[in-house]
Amino acid sequence: MYRLLCDATLMVVWDSLPNDASEQLTLALAAVCDNPDTAAPYGIDDGIHRQIVQPLVTAIIAVNREAKTVRIYDIEHRR
Repeated sequence: MYRLLCDATLMVVWDSLPNDASEQLTLALAAVCDNPDTAAPYGIDDGIHRQIVQPLVTAIIAVNREAKTVRIYDIEHRR
């Protein structure tokens, strides 16, 4: 299991999402923390930068396999 890292600014963005988008993000991040390979590569597949694409929300993340962490870098509500 990977530990999720998210700064305070992104927590505000996450909290401001509509309930259905927030639920999609939460479930997708839980899956990524269990298995980071469930997230799609972001750009060139370097094994680190990944993206979560759901019908109502997207997120850019970085996976640190040595430290077993997943850091969120961007969250965007898809309207």
